[in-house]
Amino acid sequence: MKILFLHRDLPPDTYTGVAIQVHRLANALADLGHQVSVYTHTSQPADARYRAVPIELPGLRTAMRVAPFLKRIWYPLWYRKLDMGGFDAVHIHGDGGFLTYRGNFVRTFYGTAALEYRHATSLKGKLAQGLSYWMERREARRCRLTVGISPHVAAHLPGVDRVIPCMLPGQPDPAPPQKTPFPSLIYLGSQRSRKRGEEALALFLRLSKNHPGLRLNYVGPEREISELKARREYAGVDFHTRLSQDELAGLYRESWIYLCLSSYEGFGVGIIEAMSFSCLVVTAPHPGSEYLVRDGDTGVISPPEMAEALVDRILKDESSRKEMVRRGREFSRKFSPATVASSYLDLYRMAQARTAGSP
Repeated sequence: MKILFLHRDLPPDTYTGVAIQVHRLANALADLGHQVSVYTHTSQPADARYRAVPIELPGLRTAMRVAPFLKRIWYPLWYRKLDMGGFDAVHIHGDGGFLTYRGNFVRTFYGTAALEYRHATSLKGKLAQGLSYWMERREARRCRLTVGISPHVAAHLPGVDRVIPCMLPGQPDPAPPQKTPFPSLIYLGSQRSRKRGEEALALFLRLSKNHPGLRLNYVGPEREISELKARREYAGVDFHTRLSQDELAGLYRESWIYLCLSSYEGFGVGIIEAMSFSCLVVTAPHPGSEYLVRDGDTGVISPPEMAEALVDRILKDESSRKEMVRRGREFSRKFSPATVASSYLDLYRMAQARTAGSP
């Protein structure tokens, strides 16, 4: 099949969750023998097995320079000018609010601004999410083939009646890798946000009193990491930013426990990645963890205020920890690239059939 994706950026120019998923899905489809093109503002990733097509739209750059705060309007408006003909299926991964949706268009919602709105920490953030939600609802009504990445996302967008989850970077490890000889944790996120990075650092400092040699791999935004390193307050913490997928996989593989303290996740890609690399998931309750984790079986769900005692117990109970890790790794197989890509191919064939014979 000839498939077109629309997404403004790709790794390594950005490591946002959607960009990573677009890249993985495009590669997985290419590996299955399909021709995939991606309209994007960024360059071709070095490991791309698909074609990245630069977006060149006169006036868009000027609009962004004059009023960048209206990017949620400018991008969808200008994208109406893109030529999306000649493809069996067109997959919109974002910024499709003003497109004229055709029969062979597919739209994936990787979350919903209605729920992001509740967790926004500033008036500007709430206004931006409110605008985004209005546009999302508009798309969900106009596109015939819509997907949510979890039942929770689908439930909050009228018209979204299919669920296809996010995917892993590859097949789960066939066996447990070698872990660090000392207890170790990994956290992904930012400090002052719904990801609760400050709480992750505070939790580490409390735990390190009872676990000498405890280490934390803290992966966060570049600017924030520079500030944290300059403070020199966190002995035992290794700060990382802008990691490649191989570098991140290496941290998962060596760490004992993955901390997800986020107040909200519509899915939680870090959860399935940690499982696939034999890293035990300890997560706060949110829709993503409720969808992906069977508490006490494939991971542990705990309110942040109870996390210290729970992690302390898990670090001391090697047999229980290893058994949950094994079950989590097995569960993660359903998110392999080929499995998720096959689900999308079924949808693309539906899209293709809807426009078969159209002029």
